Amino acid sequence: MAFKIKAPYVIDNTPIYSVDEEDGVLGRANSNGTIIINNKIKDPKQLKEVIKHEKVHADDFMLFAKTNGKKGMDYDDNKITYNSKSYARKNGKIKYQGKWRPEGWPGFPWEKKAYKKEKK
Repeated sequence: MAFKIKAPYVIDNTPIYSVDEEDGVLGRANSNGTIIINNKIKDPKQLKEVIKHEKVHADDFMLFAKTNGKKGMDYDDNKITYNSKSYARKNGKIKYQGKWRPEGWPGFPWEKKAYKKEKK
């Protein structure tokens, strides 16, 4: 009789790159599963929080691919799609509930999820 044993450890092979980012940008998750972190972050606690936050977005991108767009997140130059709903995007802003908000605004549902995880 065969059985499965769950490993007592977690392997996370998300590629994380430290680069020179524009002011105000701490990190970015890309739809290819990579994470980019601002190399100006020196505080280890802040670095850990930013990585946890961006990891939520990276996981959402992978979920989008696995569920054929039913769940998770994807984006292009003109829109953000989150859990099957699309939001217009241009000039660094996203239209949400009739108002244009800056990318990264904490009121977006995908940002709320990431901020919640970041603080745990």
